[in-house]
Formats: sequence, C-alpha cells, structure tokens
Amino acid sequence: MKNFILIFTALFIFTSVSCSKKQDENSSTQKLSPDTPLTTKKKDDRTSLNEPVCFGRWDGKKIIVDDYSKYSANEKLMDSTGMGYELYGNDLKAVIGKYQKYDEQKYEYFFDDYKPEFEKYTSFKIGDKIYISASSGVYKAEVKGYYINLDDMIGAGTIFYAVLNPPPAAKFGENEIVVCSFNSSMKPVNRKGITNRDIQSQFKAFILPKLKGIKKTEYDDKGRESVKPVTGLNDEEFRLFEGNFTGSGGNEFLVSVNLRNDFTNFTSLIFVMDGEGKILSEMTTLAANSFTFSQAEGITDINGDGVMEIITYDGYYEGGGYNLHKYSGGLYKTITTGFVFGV
Repeated sequence: MKNFILIFTALFIFTSVSCSKKQDENSSTQKLSPDTPLTTKKKDDRTSLNEPVCFGRWDGKKIIVDDYSKYSANEKLMDSTGMGYELYGNDLKAVIGKYQKYDEQKYEYFFDDYKPEFEKYTSFKIGDKIYISASSGVYKAEVKGYYINLDDMIGAGTIFYAVLNPPPAAKFGENEIVVCSFNSSMKPVNRKGITNRDIQSQFKAFILPKLKGIKKTEYDDKGRESVKPVTGLNDEEFRLFEGNFTGSGGNEFLVSVNLRNDFTNFTSLIFVMDGEGKILSEMTTLAANSFTFSQAEGITDINGDGVMEIITYDGYYEGGGYNLHKYSGGLYKTITTGFVFGV
C-alpha cells in the first residue's frame, strides 16, 4: 500500500479536485473550483461556475459523497511515499476509537452527528440540502450522517464520506456515480449517448484513419493470442455524445475511444467534433500504447448554462478514478475528482 500511492501519483495526472479554492488562469490544467465551502447558507438557484460540486456513489441504500478536496488539501495526507495515506487511516481509526469501539476486524463505521474532528475530512454538515444528478433525474437530498470504510484503504482516495438519503422515488443503477452540488439547475447525467448505428458508423469512419498503425492483442475461443491492426471499434471501445461542449452553440459531438492494446497498455482519445468530422477541440490527445487511459463516461450540465460538463474515467489496468471537466477559455478544466481506487 505504501508504494501504491507513489505509483498511482505517477500514473495519473489528476488535476486538482473537487471544492478546491484557487484558480490558475495561466495553466492548461486550470481548475474551476469554489471560493467557499459547502454550507447550508447557499441558495438553490445559482448558476455560477464557481459552485461546490463533488462525486457521489449509490451503494444500494445511500449516496456516499467523496469530498476529495479535504483529502487533497492536506499535504501530509498527499505524501507520495505512502506514509501520508497510512497517517490518514490511522487518524480516522483514532477518531473512531474516541466515539465508538474500534475493532480491527470491522471496516465500516457510521456517525449520525457531526464531530469536531470531521472538519478535517469533509465540508458537509448535517442538514445540508444537496442536489443529486443521476441518469434517471435530479433529486434533492439531505446530509444525514457520515460513513467511514477502512476497507477502501486498498485504494488511493478518500475513505471518509458524507451520507445522503435520496427521496424514495429516486432510482439509481448499481454503484452508480452521480454528481452532487447545491445547484437546482443541474441536468440529469446522460450516459447512453448516441446509439444510432448509422451516426456511430459515420464518426467511427472519421476516427479510424487516426488509429492507423495501432495494433491490439486478441484472443480466440481457446485463449490463443494474436496481434492484429485496428480495423474497427466495438461498443466498449467507442462512445459518442451530442451537445454543446465548447459554448459555440453549434451542433457538436463528443467522441471517445479507449481500446486495449494488450494487458497493460491502452490507446485513447477524447475529441469534440462537428458533424463533418472536423476536430473542434482535443479534450485529450491521442495517446497510443499508453499505460494510462481516459474515456468519457457521461455528460451533464451542472449549472444550467447550456454547456455540457464531461465525466471521464481515467485509469490504468488495475485502477482509476472519476473526473468532471468544464470547457472554459479554450481549455478543459477539471472541476472535481472522486472515487480514486487502485491496487
């Protein structure tokens, strides 16, 4: 585990993350993040970009919210040797022991009230009203408590979460990743994208020439291995979304390719194109035979401005994490990160 953080940090350039407090106007990895912490004093009808936003995950009973900014803002916890992450876990064990009985054989702990020590781990307070953007709709929920999962120490991200109880009518997929904010103008997450085969074929034809010379390993029904040039893209390797991604107001398409060259290497790209196949913006450039990958998982509009944010899953062969990106000033900025895990 101690060595993993160093490896994981080197593998991913996850630009800094949810709810951080500073913008760098001159950086190509500029962050759009809030100037204020999550509080109940905020109104629900705001549409500014500078609003708190975090990833959440449905675990079958509740939404757990990854306030990654609190973790990433603590330099001791981000110590790339791995010692910081061990300190993070040990600190939480001490908090558990102060208010409950800590058992090294028990991994999950729940709190239904806010403790002073929690300020170090979350910006959420009991009673905060939060909007949840999911594939099935946008739901209003309330912070009801906190959840610590020490089993997640095998990963590289937070293990302390705020807990939201969605309304009974809310529907979520298994382990669905959602977007959480105070903004009632959020739109539902679109994960399906364009499924029309003719339109898909059209954009695959635009992309395939750019994959010339790329090869991938294939296996037959007897497990025999062969290396072949890429001549097509299957449904798992290709994603296509339609929307306004650059603020131009035109008809734009988000094209995502992620194919596996072999056990540890990938080729991926995420482009914004017009209907004729012209590249309007390269969110991620073509990375061929790379140890890491980036793929589009869905799109949403977190503030009702009509410009779609892009959810990506960024990883390597044994792990990854989610990022939310916004196009602004000619660049894509990462505005939140969450649920980072690896082996």
